[in-house]
Amino acid sequence: AGFIVGIVERSRVIDGRSIVPGDVLIGLPSAGLHTNGYSLARRVLFETVGWTADTVVPELGATVGDALLAPHRSYLPVVRPLLPRQTLKGLAHITGGGITENLPRVLPEGCSAEIDLGAWSVPALFQLLQERGQIPRDEMFRAFNMGIGLVLVCAPGEAERIINTLARNGEPHAVRIGSV
Repeated sequence: AGFIVGIVERSRVIDGRSIVPGDVLIGLPSAGLHTNGYSLARRVLFETVGWTADTVVPELGATVGDALLAPHRSYLPVVRPLLPRQTLKGLAHITGGGITENLPRVLPEGCSAEIDLGAWSVPALFQLLQERGQIPRDEMFRAFNMGIGLVLVCAPGEAERIINTLARNGEPHAVRIGSV
């Protein structure tokens, strides 16, 4: 088995260098825990609450096992159509460390992000974990994606077009979540 290495011209690399204050942050929804927070989730749901993988939880509309094992989604199919126009200035995959630690990695020195926590609905799984585990909000945003799996950074004038393009390509729930 082999693999293919793609070569990208330096001018087309999306590395955050062109991000400036005022740029817009667009969040794409996650499909659950994705790849991080499982140890804490298992501790809360299995040890603290006492549920099993087969416990049906009405708030989740699924068993605990199904909710925890929701597959990580690939964002490439919905983001790929945006790449040729070179309007994305940065991309942050929200994994371990949540938005708190992953988004700053793409921002240039001297820039920070302002997130509107009311811009999206935090999925029931994260609400349940926070309530049942009595986990402080700041820790929740460090341990989990809280419903945002990928953050795109763009110029303010591009935000609406990007959100519309995402919707046409199968991502109707992209939302403006803040700014640089």
